[in-house]
Amino acid sequence: MNLLRKDEICEIEVIDGLHLKILEDLNQDDEDVEENVGRFIWPTAMPMMKHIHENILPSFTKNMILIELGAGCGLLGMGLATTHKFHKVIITDHDDLWLHRNLDLNADVLGEEVMAARLDWGNTCEVDNVSTLIQEACKSVDGPNVMILASDVLYNHNSHNKLAHALHKLTSHNVPTRIVVGFLNDRDNDEASFLSVARKTLCDTFPCSKLVSVERKGKNRTRYIELRIIDFIVKT
Repeated sequence: MNLLRKDEICEIEVIDGLHLKILEDLNQDDEDVEENVGRFIWPTAMPMMKHIHENILPSFTKNMILIELGAGCGLLGMGLATTHKFHKVIITDHDDLWLHRNLDLNADVLGEEVMAARLDWGNTCEVDNVSTLIQEACKSVDGPNVMILASDVLYNHNSHNKLAHALHKLTSHNVPTRIVVGFLNDRDNDEASFLSVARKTLCDTFPCSKLVSVERKGKNRTRYIELRIIDFIVKT
């Protein structure tokens, strides 16, 4: 990954020769961080993108609908949208204005199938709206496959119940749906806290994460990043 900082816009090489422009807010006061927590790149986005690109998406050949939750700047969803062909890509966050700014920055490499939508997991109307977008996308293609991604979203235990209920609603379409949640560090028993809720709300067999090793090549050396992935297919 090559990073060239220009004011608050960075250029990131997401795949060989292909770059995205990402607008970050690096001048936040401490009191603004909680509200604008998605306005900078979190560390799991790039290794998770590489893992999904190399190990998950190759088995999905067509009619894919991709949804990202808690997308922040939108790097993960946009990156995958530029490396694979999707029927629809819906990138969501409670700060949809910031998402739209980043999508606009990359309009030259993103197709019309990529869109941003506001989604606060605790807002029933917004969850219903995204659910409707998924339903409409599924109806417009034969044999749809849905994948819901979330990166670095388990740090706030108070949000786990809202996240689990949002996932339950967004997977209630009688369409094969794969949920992939990624994170680097289990800071404060984040995974156990989320799983206790997910197993009550979604499925009592909702799995623990597995450790995967992601190669990251630098200018002078190659290193490996340990990434934790929860990977679960919702049965219809």
